[in-house]
Amino acid sequence: MTTTHPELVLALLDALLELAERPVTNADLALRLATGEEDVAAARAHLVRRGLLHPAKLRLTLSGLAAATALRAHRRRRALPTAA
Repeated sequence: MTTTHPELVLALLDALLELAERPVTNADLALRLATGEEDVAAARAHLVRRGLLHPAKLRLTLSGLAAATALRAHRRRRALPTAA
């Protein structure tokens, strides 16, 4: 059984948001995330169980879209330099 690492799940969520306008496969995502298809499948199942990914379409649900958008905003805020 493959362990789903939180970093991979978050990276998958972000990749699915970025690729929302085009068809995507587990192989595409594995290549993009530099991991194996089994790991992508495990992360995908994790997102499906939490209602963030449509199980058959490999598309984010509205909740998944909201989570991915919030994650991206959080990462951008963390990347901003702080005032001294």
